Amino acid sequence: MVGSARTPEMEAIMNVGQKVRVSPASRLAREWKIPNDVQGIVICKYRVLKESQGAPDRLDVRFSPKLVIWGAPAEAFEAVGDHS
Repeated sequence: MVGSARTPEMEAIMNVGQKVRVSPASRLAREWKIPNDVQGIVICKYRVLKESQGAPDRLDVRFSPKLVIWGAPAEAFEAVGDHS
């Protein structure tokens, strides 16, 4: 991938089924009002093709049956544990 700095942590969360939590450093944690210790599961991953929309890597994450975050920037999350 040209011009993209991908870290091993980001690669780890880019798998469907991966357990994640909102990164405490993310401003989105405050906007979504999700506590740091709440874990979710990645239910979909995709890339937005238009560069003008900010971060191209997006995730849909289910935290509970009533709380799903749709189309969030992948960098707003951090992996929890291993996903094989």
